[in-house]
Amino acid sequence: MKKINIDDILDFAADKSARKAIFKEGQLDTGLLLYTPGQTTPDHKHSDIDEVFYVISGEGTITINNEEMHVKEKDIIFSPNGETHGFNNTSSDNWVVLQIKIETSKKN
Repeated sequence: MKKINIDDILDFAADKSARKAIFKEGQLDTGLLLYTPGQTTPDHKHSDIDEVFYVISGEGTITINNEEMHVKEKDIIFSPNGETHGFNNTSSDNWVVLQIKIETSKKN
């Protein structure tokens, strides 16, 4: 078992959004997505990863398949592989999102 306190890894970057790894084991990969006001992650997609996003604090916009969705603290979003998604902190506060990635294809 491993334990990490989120406050210990909150390290926002001034120039671009940041991802702080939490745990990686087998097909599971978790991390924090950290956005200061105005920071973004461009729309993109993964062919071999399902993702779950849980908003820990703050709020922003997630674009899924070109449709914008406002999300806030305690919202949870599922983005299956092949779905285009992106992030934009449209608020005046920091935005913290837990990212859970599950690889859907097995490595040989």
